[in-house]
Amino acid sequence: MRLFFSVLLLTLLLVGCAGPRPQLPPAPEPQILLQSLEQTSRRWQQIDAAAKVGFQREGKYLSTQQFMLLEKPARLRVDVLSLFSQLALQLTVDQGELQVFLNTTVPGQFYRGPASAEVLARFTRLPLDAAELVRLLLYDPPLSDYQSIAVEMTADRYLLRLTIGDREQQFLFDEQLQLRRCLYLRSEQPLMIVDYGKFDETDKFPRRIKIDMPAQQTKVTVNFSEVILNKPTKAGRFQLTPPANAVPLILPGFSPDEVRS
Repeated sequence: MRLFFSVLLLTLLLVGCAGPRPQLPPAPEPQILLQSLEQTSRRWQQIDAAAKVGFQREGKYLSTQQFMLLEKPARLRVDVLSLFSQLALQLTVDQGELQVFLNTTVPGQFYRGPASAEVLARFTRLPLDAAELVRLLLYDPPLSDYQSIAVEMTADRYLLRLTIGDREQQFLFDEQLQLRRCLYLRSEQPLMIVDYGKFDETDKFPRRIKIDMPAQQTKVTVNFSEVILNKPTKAGRFQLTPPANAVPLILPGFSPDEVRS
């Protein structure tokens, strides 16, 4: 029993001598955090990577292996593999045109149409246009107009608030002023929450990106690997060349006149 109380007393003494947790430096001026966002925005223009993409909606979960090629301002290519590592879908957006090759039927189906947010969402399941999606995945969340600006401190983060009317944008930074989370709200209700994590120690680019859209009950998690950043893209990679026997189709809801020749 004496030994027990001796150990307990020693533990309490050690805890008491540990000292307070380190505190964050005083909150920086709002312009400092805005400059950090601007520097991040200019840094990344392109990514070529493998990606494991998890999609959750209304309690249902689906995971796919993909290859992504993204380039600002609004060019993208996605190659999706099946469970047996066979090509299931190819999708590209270039100069406002969406091309999709579905390899799940014989013969495959090849769609073309305008790359509107509505049409793109049929395949990505996110109500975002190509430019918004590219920016979010290139660690460059869009910054909208605002009328007021403020900085707050949380337990271990700096929070930048930008508001206009009933809309608000929140950007959460760590002690190194690195962006970790952004929120877009309307009437205090979150429209979209984006979390950036698993930062590479060398290039400081996030390898994990989570996009949560509460109103749609939709969550998407992208885990990047084999990442190549800011490498010039070869001509033609944002255009598809489907097999000769693929069935050419116009995306539903659009007439042939709306599709670029």
